[in-house]
Amino acid sequence: MAVQLALTVVTRLAVPARSTGILTNLTKGVGLSSLTRTICSGLFGRSLSTSSHLKDRKVTWEAKEGVAVVHVNDPYSEVNTWSAQTKKEMMEAMEGIWYNSAVESAVVISAKPHCFMSGVDVDMISACKSKEEATLLSRQWQGMMKRIECSPKPIVAAISGWCLDGGLEFATACQYRLATRSRTSLVSREARLGLMPSAGGTQRLTKLLGPYHALEVMLEGGRINADEALKMGLVHKVVDTLDLKYFEDIAVDCARGIVDKTIPITPEKNWAKIAHNFYNSCPKSRYSMYWNMLERVMNKETMTTAPLKILETVQIGVEQGPEAGFRAESRNFSELVMSPKTTVLTSPYQDLIIRYLKKKTRT
Repeated sequence: MAVQLALTVVTRLAVPARSTGILTNLTKGVGLSSLTRTICSGLFGRSLSTSSHLKDRKVTWEAKEGVAVVHVNDPYSEVNTWSAQTKKEMMEAMEGIWYNSAVESAVVISAKPHCFMSGVDVDMISACKSKEEATLLSRQWQGMMKRIECSPKPIVAAISGWCLDGGLEFATACQYRLATRSRTSLVSREARLGLMPSAGGTQRLTKLLGPYHALEVMLEGGRINADEALKMGLVHKVVDTLDLKYFEDIAVDCARGIVDKTIPITPEKNWAKIAHNFYNSCPKSRYSMYWNMLERVMNKETMTTAPLKILETVQIGVEQGPEAGFRAESRNFSELVMSPKTTVLTSPYQDLIIRYLKKKTRT
């Protein structure tokens, strides 16, 4: 009876009995003490290893009645940056969600109330030693964002706090965006660092806002609050709350509503948006706008050619199609990365953001 019980435990707990010779020893009548030690070692050893692994993870997810809630949280930083680890774990989470038949939609939310996501880790950019490496880095990020954009299940970006640079590129790749009213700030500040969006942001912002407003967002680098973002069509909904748990529940309800088709993914167009689209449909109007933007750029003192590269990339995407725009984005990004002026601007950037958010968290 004892042997049968031990065999059942071994089978159900999936302890590697055959490799340790347990089954052979059991049939020979060997005592259960060695079996007990092996089971405990197998179970608790793996448990401790898993616990340690989860502690270091930046992206985790759980299912809530058909909705996968993806939590982003760098345990060792005030900011969720797009590092190689974050990218890898995000795609692992997404693949788990896409292949899980019990999940119909997803919500991505930060565990940090004052920071949704910031940009690509500066160290990844600094590690590029040639234009080819920088181009490859951009194409890899573009590939990831393309998979998010083409997700077979709707993804809701629940934005609370700062949504900067690469974080904004990720949010615009998601199918639905909602933001907290008082905390949210959306910013594309790459041009101020001598860089430009490199994960497809130049094309997606243009698709969402039109070339004029997209260029204003990228060239000016100003803070856009939640209400402004709603008016522009950058987010679908604004939630007036400081309670992150309540905000998560609202986001989950939105994800369910998208699946049930009670919540539309395409934002409603107001008359200003319709007039803007009509204006941009005329080639002469677009070229007049490009020229005016060029004059604005040339009249500003700047250390880099980043604004000109952004303008060129947007124009190529609009006039030649998004695929040409993506290629231009990677090419122009690589040229900026190799510029010595860019290094001077980007070096202190991440430290400044972290210091600011630490101050913000205390207030």
